[in-house]
Amino acid sequence: MTTSAQESVLDVISELLIEKFEVPSDEVRANAPMHGLLTDSLMVVEMAIAVHEVLGVKVDEEELGEATLAEFAGSVAARRTER
Repeated sequence: MTTSAQESVLDVISELLIEKFEVPSDEVRANAPMHGLLTDSLMVVEMAIAVHEVLGVKVDEEELGEATLAEFAGSVAARRTER
């Protein structure tokens, strides 16, 4: 996986957070915990669905609650390159 691929996934997920989930852009930072950005269980489920639809990677809700934005993006990017 290249750094640019991971950055691209990070950009896509960041855009989803800002556009779809209306997270203020100043809160969307690489080191921000996903559980802090997605503040309720419905948002977590909707993000899992959005990542699958947009990036083609299935994620589970626990994964979203345990990682920072950068860690989550890296995990998704790695799975995209495995296909």
